Amino acid sequence: MIYKKYWTSFLNEGKKKEIASVICVNDDQKILILRRSKTDKHKADFWDLPGGHIDPSDDSLEAGAARELQEEAGLKTSSGDLMYLTKRELHKATRYIFVTTSWSGTVELKPNPKTDILEHDDHKWATIEEIKDLEQSIIPNYILRKALDKIKK
Repeated sequence: MIYKKYWTSFLNEGKKKEIASVICVNDDQKILILRRSKTDKHKADFWDLPGGHIDPSDDSLEAGAARELQEEAGLKTSSGDLMYLTKRELHKATRYIFVTTSWSGTVELKPNPKTDILEHDDHKWATIEEIKDLEQSIIPNYILRKALDKIKK
């Protein structure tokens, strides 16, 4: 049985993961950003968009993005309310980015339902300029501008 674990690992070696992020834009043209908690292994204390890995059980990229938005920020949206924006090829993943102006609920940061780890410890609604001025942000400004342009159409 131990060989099966290594075989699966070998088969997936070098394979990129798929992740999805959601840019939520409110009526004031502010964007929801989340600060990664100190327990984050890669980018602790950095500001990022809600999002995460697409699970095999997700019916689509949009469904995975909507699930991640609810898991990470407590906001509910539907796949139909997400507009595809772009994709970014990262070193070990492909990141699909969606934008929405439609959700229900208020932001609530809870532990990940699978790991019970609090992935984010703060949130804020910020303008592009405010996000640009953050020292610890991993959000490309051109993507935020593209999101605002997309919702105006």
